[in-house]
Amino acid sequence: MTSDPTDERARRADTVRTITESTRVERSTDRPEPLSDRAAVLIAIGRLDETTRETALARLRAGRTFPALGGFGVLRLITEELRWIDDRLSGLRTGPTKLALLQRRVMLERRLGSLRTRFVMNSAQYASGVRAIRRERREGIHLDVDQRTALFEALTYTPTPLGVGPGPLARAREILGGVAAERLDAVNARGADVVRTLAGADADRFADRYDTILFLAGRYHDRIMSSRIWRSDLFAVARAQLDPGLELVQIAVDVVALAQLDAELTEAFEAQGDTVDDEGRREVLTRRADLIPVWDQVIERVAALSRVVDEISVAEVEHRSLDAMQRAVGLDHRIDDLISRSGTREISADNTHSVSDQISRDTL
Repeated sequence: MTSDPTDERARRADTVRTITESTRVERSTDRPEPLSDRAAVLIAIGRLDETTRETALARLRAGRTFPALGGFGVLRLITEELRWIDDRLSGLRTGPTKLALLQRRVMLERRLGSLRTRFVMNSAQYASGVRAIRRERREGIHLDVDQRTALFEALTYTPTPLGVGPGPLARAREILGGVAAERLDAVNARGADVVRTLAGADADRFADRYDTILFLAGRYHDRIMSSRIWRSDLFAVARAQLDPGLELVQIAVDVVALAQLDAELTEAFEAQGDTVDDEGRREVLTRRADLIPVWDQVIERVAALSRVVDEISVAEVEHRSLDAMQRAVGLDHRIDDLISRSGTREISADNTHSVSDQISRDTL
């Protein structure tokens, strides 16, 4: 019996919802599976204004690439550590701990600045001469410095498991050592818990459900685009109906907007403090409820991408089986041909032995 399509869609949506609410994504290997540069760029494009977004997409469609930095997830890790250091510095008195963190902050800012320059000012990827710039503008693919900078800043939010590599606490211990590190640990209990999360206690954990669902969508995009069979004639119709890259951008646009609205509603609620009345509380809850259908639609879209991934996997297995059968048929033909020529080989062998016997007699 085949499962009901409606039940299947609901099951997939529930799976995606569970993963995003847990803010954890299971690994398929021992090592984290970072997003490809293209997926990271597509997600970042979802954070840009509409004009810059369309231009960046046009560049990708035209086959233009963006400068590689060895994985854009590193930008997220650097900015997360900078945020953590700033948070710690605000509660520290002058002393060795604060000095060490200030030095670390300067080093990270310098590194981030270097990466920003490499990405924004890369003459190998962007037009630099007047004629080249004019040509790119006519083609609708020119990004000016401000737009490239905006894209770089968007890439600092690349969804990344925050436990990848040594995190802020591990680095702080290396910098400070001994008693100072213990004092750092004790700045406040909540801060220490956050730091431990970032430091790698759970390499599959993400900052929130929005980061998690963007990472899921990016991973599904990568698996679709890396499939050989997806690019074959077998999926020509499917490719005409679905552009995984554009789908990822659209998902990112909605997720970024949802995350921003969620943060603003939370800020508005907390700003009222103890003065919030029942009417104000109901208003915030009502506005949050208005966002639920949008979040559900995002989950459905990501779940649909997961189904495409699964269908491709099934097709790849079936295609490999078909290839194996075809190879087996070809092997059978070769074996039969080899056997059919065995008589000829026997005659040839006898003839060769006869020649050898003749040579032997002649040399006696």
